[in-house]
Amino acid sequence: MEIVDASVAAAKSYASALDEVAREGKWLAVSVGFSLDECIAFIRRCKETKSIELFLMDGDTVAGWCDVVPAKGIRTGSLGIGLRRRYRGKGYGAELLDAAIEKAARRFDKVVLYVREDNDRAINMYLRRGFVTKKIYSKGAYKGLPERVLMMVRKFTKKERQ
Repeated sequence: MEIVDASVAAAKSYASALDEVAREGKWLAVSVGFSLDECIAFIRRCKETKSIELFLMDGDTVAGWCDVVPAKGIRTGSLGIGLRRRYRGKGYGAELLDAAIEKAARRFDKVVLYVREDNDRAINMYLRRGFVTKKIYSKGAYKGLPERVLMMVRKFTKKERQ
């Protein structure tokens, strides 16, 4: 397993991973993934905007991803993360998140993310890494999801930003 910067060469596997996680209907704000062309465009946009997009690679397979893109101003990043089911519960998500946080600290003042209120494993992982809950969206208020969603924020210290 290796964490690498996203590449167009791995876009097909990324699109497959994104679709696999989306179709579970539990973790993402979408229920189907994006097309290969949309994934390639996103990877290119991340590079152009100096955003962070990392892939967890298992050989030629994208096992997971973590991205941090500008939101609400150039100094705030919005974090997204996902892992194929068979890679969960093995510490890979934490490794991927740690790598993204380290890079994001050099690019952003803070990072925000949205997580379902019932996703205890992810929430605990975020809390251990300094995220705090800032807002709770009630049912249906966030992108039409039927669940309650937490907005969590991680501010970076001056030392982390160096």
